[in-house]
Amino acid sequence: MPSVQLPSHDDYVSIWYITNSAYGNVGSFDPEKPTVVLLHPLFLDSSWLTKHFDDPRLSSEYNLIAFDQRTSGRSRCRPSAFHDCYVDAADLASAIQALFLPPAHFIAFESVSVNSVLRLTALWPELVLSLTLCNVPPPTELKWVFHAYDELLQLWCYAPDLDSFEHAGSEVVTFMTGENDNVDLQDNLIAYWEKITPPAKRLRIVELINILMNRTKLSKKELARIKCPVFIIQVRFTIYTLPPLSLCLCEE
Repeated sequence: MPSVQLPSHDDYVSIWYITNSAYGNVGSFDPEKPTVVLLHPLFLDSSWLTKHFDDPRLSSEYNLIAFDQRTSGRSRCRPSAFHDCYVDAADLASAIQALFLPPAHFIAFESVSVNSVLRLTALWPELVLSLTLCNVPPPTELKWVFHAYDELLQLWCYAPDLDSFEHAGSEVVTFMTGENDNVDLQDNLIAYWEKITPPAKRLRIVELINILMNRTKLSKKELARIKCPVFIIQVRFTIYTLPPLSLCLCEE
């Protein structure tokens, strides 16, 4: 699968992407079909969106493309102290423009993806036809969640052995999904993290969690620039994604 190179004076980013086209690139997209951009959930990458790509209701009717965020999956970047959700939004805009994609519909899952696509829509509204936001986070991090991330960061990045890492992974699964009895899901997630983001690659996790913990609230002026249709899907299973949190965005 291909990637988009986004070099600059003091930074380097390679954004990995997957598509549902015959040859795995945007060159074989059907120009008669609308485009849907999918943004993966927290701590995962585009490989976890295969069920959406296999869904005939999407794959047969739309050109689908999913990007790995710069510190996730197969994307690569230099560590940057300036990395925040606005940078992720700029990455998306640059990749879309580099690939000559038309204005698209966006489906974003969870915290980083939702915050990034909201900023993309506020700054480059011409690129976005509609938004589907799944599990909208609060505008800024809740205090208890802030402490939870800090604790998970220590457990994940500095695990002294495999058992400690798997314990940290099980805590992350419970935090993300609200489930602690889905053994298959837990095993699949922990196996993925052991391969992609072990303690030896802690810099990627630290940079990602830094975005979450230090994000700022969108201003009313920025929210007013979001004119496209917005559909919000909020789950009930985790206390981190309670429905009232999404109502804050609706009221704005």
